Amino acid sequence: MRKFAMDISPLKKYPDFRYLWASGFISYFGSMVTYVAAPFQIKELTNSYLAVGLLGAIELVPLIFFGLYGGVLADYIDRKKMIWASEFGAVICTAILLVNSLLGEPKIWVIYLVTGLFAAVDGLQRPSANAILPRLVSHGDLPAASALMSLRWQMGMIAGPALAGVLISLFGVSAGFLLDILTYFLSLIILLRVRSVPPIEISEKPNFSSLV
Repeated sequence: MRKFAMDISPLKKYPDFRYLWASGFISYFGSMVTYVAAPFQIKELTNSYLAVGLLGAIELVPLIFFGLYGGVLADYIDRKKMIWASEFGAVICTAILLVNSLLGEPKIWVIYLVTGLFAAVDGLQRPSANAILPRLVSHGDLPAASALMSLRWQMGMIAGPALAGVLISLFGVSAGFLLDILTYFLSLIILLRVRSVPPIEISEKPNFSSLV
């Protein structure tokens, strides 16, 4: 059965990849909790499924635009620093959601606004997170490393929302946001151990033409 087992050797061979994988798994796990908590809170405040659907629509535009711009930035600045900065930005966004949830009357517009910002930060991070992989592992280990990154995503997608449902039902949405913040801080600490990954060649400064 060994030939059907997942190859985890990149985690053993490349410390930087191991730290990146662990950091991303922890933060993505926490993010999935927030992705459940935010729409649940909208439903509780408005009792409107249309309002919940609008939350997803608001995420779409910044995710697309900033995802494109994130690709430009990934070619110009240190990818490790880009990932770290975007993770820190996500901490700020989640902290605002936590504070808002603790108010006597949480503001719906704050949830919409911060969710859009959260999507923008996610869009900025993804290109650098994807492009950093070939700089951390050898070409021969890229398939195994990519499979491990996919496994990380799948585990977070399954376990994160499941935990969120239990956590929110027992302690409320504030507990979900707080857990996400804690996972981000742990992720940031681990991510500091990944070496810098500057651009290979000096490229022109990010501008609108390069975005197009």
